Amino acid sequence: MPRYLITSYLALLFCLPLPFASVYTWGWAFFGGCSFVLLALVLLAKVKAQLVSKAPSLELPTAFVRSIPVLILLMAVQLIVFLQWLLGSYDAFQDLLQGLGLCAFFALTLLLLTDKTSIERAIWVVIIAAGFQALYGSLMVMTGLEWSFFAEKWAYLGKATGTFVNRNHLAGYLEMTLALGIGFLLASSTRYSGDWQQRLRQFIEVLLSPKVVMRLTLGIMVIGLVMTRSRMGNTAFFASLMIAGGLALLLMKNKSRSTTILLSSLLIIDIAIVGTFFGVEKVAERLQSSSINKESRDEVSRDTFNMWLDNPLLGTGAGSYKYAYPSYKSDDVTIFRIYDYAHNDHLQFLAEFGAIAFLLLAIAVALVFYWSLQAMRLRQRSLNQGLGFASCMAIIAIMIHSTVDFNLQIPANAFMFVFMLAMGCIARWTPSGSRSSGSGSGRRRRSK
Repeated sequence: MPRYLITSYLALLFCLPLPFASVYTWGWAFFGGCSFVLLALVLLAKVKAQLVSKAPSLELPTAFVRSIPVLILLMAVQLIVFLQWLLGSYDAFQDLLQGLGLCAFFALTLLLLTDKTSIERAIWVVIIAAGFQALYGSLMVMTGLEWSFFAEKWAYLGKATGTFVNRNHLAGYLEMTLALGIGFLLASSTRYSGDWQQRLRQFIEVLLSPKVVMRLTLGIMVIGLVMTRSRMGNTAFFASLMIAGGLALLLMKNKSRSTTILLSSLLIIDIAIVGTFFGVEKVAERLQSSSINKESRDEVSRDTFNMWLDNPLLGTGAGSYKYAYPSYKSDDVTIFRIYDYAHNDHLQFLAEFGAIAFLLLAIAVALVFYWSLQAMRLRQRSLNQGLGFASCMAIIAIMIHSTVDFNLQIPANAFMFVFMLAMGCIARWTPSGSRSSGSGSGRRRRSK
C-alpha cells in the first residue's frame, strides 16, 4: 500500500476536530469527500497489486471481509435515506452524502489498518489530537484568553471547549479517545516476573517507554474533560470506564495484576488528584443543582417521541428535525430556542429515519459491541483485547451521553464513533500472525 495513503488518512484523523469540530456544512462535505477519494485510491492500489501479482482474486484484509455485514447494514440505512429524498425530503440528500461519507470512512479504516504498526500509528495520532484539544482548552480557561479556532469564544466562557464550539461535544470526543488510550495501555501492560532486580529493571524500562507519555497524555485529557464542566460527559466517561472495566476483568482470561491496577488507578487517581485540582467538584455542583424546572430536554424528548409515533416506519425524513419539531413543540417547553437538534440522538434518529433505519443502525452497533466483547474473551493477543476494550467503552460512553445531547450530529464525533466501531471489528477479526490480508473470497483463518 503506498505510504501517502496511510499518511493522508492519519492527517484526516488529526484534522477532523480542528476547524470547530468540522461542524459547518463544508466540514461534512470536505471530510466525507476526502474519505471517498482515499477509499477510491486504496481500492485502485489493491486492483493494481492484483494485476501485477496475477492473483486469482482481490486481496482484502480479513477484518474488512468479516465486517461486510456491518457495512451492508450501514449502506441499507443510506438506501432508506435515499428513498426519503425521492419522496420529497430535500435535506435528506445532505444527510445521504454525510452517511455515505461515514460508510466510506468505516471501509477505509478497515482497509488501511491491517497490522500492528498501522494500528498503533493511528492510535497515537488520535491520542495526540485529543491531547492537544484537552491541553488547548484547559489553557484557554486557566489563562483567560478564551480563543477557539483562530476566533475569540463567545459562548461557554470559563469552560474548556478546545477548538470545538460546544463543551459537551468536546467532552463526547474525549470520552471516545480516552477509551482508545486506555485500551492501548491495557494492551501494553507489563507483566512483572523474576527477582527484585529483574522487577526493578522492568519498572525502569516502563518509565522510559512511550507508555509513560501515553499515561500523561490521558491525564491531560481527563483534566480537559473535567474542565468542560459537562455533567453527562463526565458521568458517561466514568460510568463507561467502570462498566467496561468490570467486563474486562470478567472476560479477559490472560489478564495480569497490572490490568487491575491500571483500571483502578484511572478511577482513583484521576478523580481524587486530577479532579481536586481542576474542578471535579464544580461538575458535582452542576449535577446537584440541576433541576427539571430549569431544563427542557425531557419535554423536547417527549415531543420528539410523539413525532416518531406519527411517522413510525420511515420517519419525518433525515435532516428534517428543525422543520418538523415546531409543530410538535409543547407549551411547557418554555426556554426560547430554535431546536435544530433534539438533544437526544437516539430519539432524533428514530424520529427522522424511522423505525426500520433505526433498527438497522442499532443492529450494526450491537454487532460491533458483541465483537468487542468477543475480542476481550477470545483473542490471545493483548492488542486485540485492548482494542476490544476501547470499542466497548467508547460505545457505552457515547450511548449514555447521547441520551441528553447530539454528539453524533457533529462531524468530528460522528467520524470518531465510526472509527471506534472499526476498532471493534479490527479487534475481533484482524489475524494475530504477520500476514494481515485475507482473500476477497473471504476464506477463513484462525482468529485467535
